[in-house]
Parts: sequence; C-alpha cells; structure tokens
Amino acid sequence: MPAKKKSRKRSARKKAAPRKPARNKAPAKRARKPAARMGPRPVRTGSGPGPLQVATQVAALLRAGNAAEVEEKWLAPGIESVEGVGASLAWSGKKAVLAKYRGWEADHEIHGMQLEGPWVGATGFALRYRIDVTQKSTGKRMPMEEIAVYTVRNGKIAREEFHFAVGGS
Repeated sequence: MPAKKKSRKRSARKKAAPRKPARNKAPAKRARKPAARMGPRPVRTGSGPGPLQVATQVAALLRAGNAAEVEEKWLAPGIESVEGVGASLAWSGKKAVLAKYRGWEADHEIHGMQLEGPWVGATGFALRYRIDVTQKSTGKRMPMEEIAVYTVRNGKIAREEFHFAVGGS
C-alpha cells in the first residue's frame, strides 16, 4: 500500500506581510525661534503724531511763549522728567513734573530765551535752550544753556531729559 501523503490545508488567514525593521524615531523637533534679523527693522513710537509732528508743534508753541499749551497738549500722563548733572533727579507723572516746573519758575526770573532746533530722531527730538535768568533766592543773574531730549510715545512726550555742558565749551 502506498504511503499516504499528508495534506496540507491552507489556512484561511493570509500570511502577514513581513514586518519592516523598527525605525528609531528622531526626537520631536522643538519649534525654533526665528533667527535674529540681520537687517534693520522699523522703529515705531505708537499711535498718534510722530516725533516730527510733536517736535515742530512744541518748538513753535515755545517760541510763541505758549509753554502752558505744551504742558496741556503734549505731556503724557506718565511723563518722566530727568535733570542732568548737578541735580541728577527724576520726577514721574504729569502732576509731579508740573510741580517741578512751578517750583523752578517760582525761584527764577527769565530775562530772555533762545530756542534752537528741533533735531528729530526716530523716537523723539532735542531742543537747545539758551536762557538769561536770575535765580531769585540768590539774586544771581546768569546765562543758562541746556539741551533737552524728548522721547515721544503714542503722540505725547513720555520722557524729557535735560543735559548741561560740563567743562570748556
């Protein structure tokens, strides 16, 4: 008798496709910050008039003797006023700055004033003051010269800093 052949039954399942070898997943990339720009970027001072408009109007008002209008219209509520060498003090807030102005005016008599400028930059402007003044508390009359640098933000003067010449000029 011939030997029986073993029958191979095919299973109903198909053979699974051979598996691909597992890949090493690279760690998730972190979002990179954009590289610093190599070129220039625009400079902005916020909304409202820019340094050129503020500078020309402030200078015109001061030349016309209208300092009160400058104070009312152009000083920001949070203005900072910094006095230069000799005083090296700062006042913050419109109320404090106006009190500083009134205190100076109470102790000084102005005989004449020349205003030069404005020199206008991207964030503000500068004015040069030459004043013939008598300090009432001492009776001393003297020439006074200073350069005021004003920073403009949102159409107002947000900061003023007064610079004085030192040494020979």
